[in-house]
Parts: sequence; C-alpha cells; structure tokens
Amino acid sequence: MIRITAVIPVLNRAQAIGKAIGSILSQELLQGYALDVIVVDDGSTDDLDSVLRTFGARVNCIKHDRNKGAAAARNTGIAAATGDYLAFLDSDDVWLPNKIVRQIAFMMEKRHVASCTACRLARPGASDVVWPRDSDDVITRADLVWGCFLSPGTTMICEHSVFNEIGPFDPFLKRHEDWDWLLRFTGKYDLGYLGVPLARREPSPFVNRLQVLDALEMIKAKHLDALPSSVRRHFEAAIACETAAAYYREGDRLSALRAMIRSLWLAPIGHPVLGAIIANRFARL
Repeated sequence: MIRITAVIPVLNRAQAIGKAIGSILSQELLQGYALDVIVVDDGSTDDLDSVLRTFGARVNCIKHDRNKGAAAARNTGIAAATGDYLAFLDSDDVWLPNKIVRQIAFMMEKRHVASCTACRLARPGASDVVWPRDSDDVITRADLVWGCFLSPGTTMICEHSVFNEIGPFDPFLKRHEDWDWLLRFTGKYDLGYLGVPLARREPSPFVNRLQVLDALEMIKAKHLDALPSSVRRHFEAAIACETAAAYYREGDRLSALRAMIRSLWLAPIGHPVLGAIIANRFARL
C-alpha cells in the first residue's frame, strides 16, 4: 500500500477548513493507494474543534499550545506523517477532483520526487484565473530565484524522504518559507510542474509588512552568496520586487515605487517569470 499524507496547517479558519478537508477526502485513488489527513492547529481560538469532530477518525489533529507560524505547523505535520508521499493544502483552499491521481501519475512518468501544479485563483466579482499559465515542464533554481510564483502550500506533492535530505521549512521565517525551501530543493533537484489547474486558491489576506521584509532579508542572507553569479542579480531583483509589493499592499506607493525601480535597475531586460510576479503581486489577479 502506497500512503499519501495530506498536511493542512490552520489558524482561526474554522469557517473554511471544512471545504479543504472535504476536497481531500473526496479524492479518487488508484488501487493500492491510501490517503490520510493531518491538521495542525497552530494556536486557533475559534470553533475549529467542532468542525474537525464532524470528520471523526478520518482526520488526525495535532495542536500547538501557541501560534508558531505556518512553517512550524507544516513541520509538525511532516514529522507526524506516515505516508510515502506528503501533500500540502492551505486551510482556505481546495483541491479539485482527480488531483492526486493525475499528479502522482505525472510524477511517476517523469520520475519527479516533488511537483507542483497550476491552480485556479479566485477573484471577487470576476471569473477564476489559471495560474501559472505555463505548460508541463520542470522548474529550476534559475527560475525560482525570481520568486515563489507557484503555490506549493496548496499544490505540492513530494516523496516523504525528500524532507530528510533537504531539511524542514525554516520556522524562523514567518513569510516566504516556501520560497526558501524550494530554493534549497532546486539546489539538488528540478521541481516537476504540471500545467493543469488541480486546486483552487482564495485571495491571500493582508499580511504584515514587517514580517515580509524581515523574511526577505533572511532569505537574501541565506541564499545570495550560494547562488551562481549568473543569477544573483535576478535574485536581488526579485527581493526588491517582493519588497515593493509589501509596501504597495500597505498603501505606501512611494516606497513601493523606489523598490520597483531598484528591481528594474537590477534586471532591466524583461523576464517572463518576473513579469508573472509583477502581475500576481500588483494586479492581484
């Protein structure tokens, strides 16, 4: 029996997590596969317990005694998981039908140890947008220096053993912990990308600017010197772009403009991935 463990970190999303869990439990599986769910309650103060009780023994809940952040919550789920594969889902998103079957088949065919897929981005008052729009391919570190334009928290599946080799998510990062992990991962492996929307993401809520800026400084310090010299300016341009987005979301247009000018000065020639990040961060699709 090949086991897949789905990990959902959650903080005060009792109103949404039922749909997320339901989208996992309704997945069709090929013969010889089994799927279990771990929810990591990262210090919730809402009525999460009553929602989880409706799923009974089909969902294993692990509680943090205080809020430790998404990275730590995922690490707790990974440590408790017994599956051969780990799959991730954010508590306010959902998987679409046949995600597991199609993504595992893709990984088997292409011999990927980890992969992400496209997803549908929900937009208030407008139709969903498929993102990213790329076709099936591999994502390399040279791509990811431009930013985490994927949705690994909702679409990634990987072999459990990968985390023994790459290490856990960095719990000191309160934002962009997925970008940090993927940069480490793609230092050793290419990431499979299935260009079919197999999940649906809700718009991200407002995030604390200081948390974002602190995380960007930490990621820069961790990775810049280790990157090949040919991509360091791209990486610094991406850091500046994310900095601009953080200021823009808080209404500080002048600081956002300054950071974006720096980003474009570092990488003045257009790049499709940078263009995707700009579209995603500023247009909010």
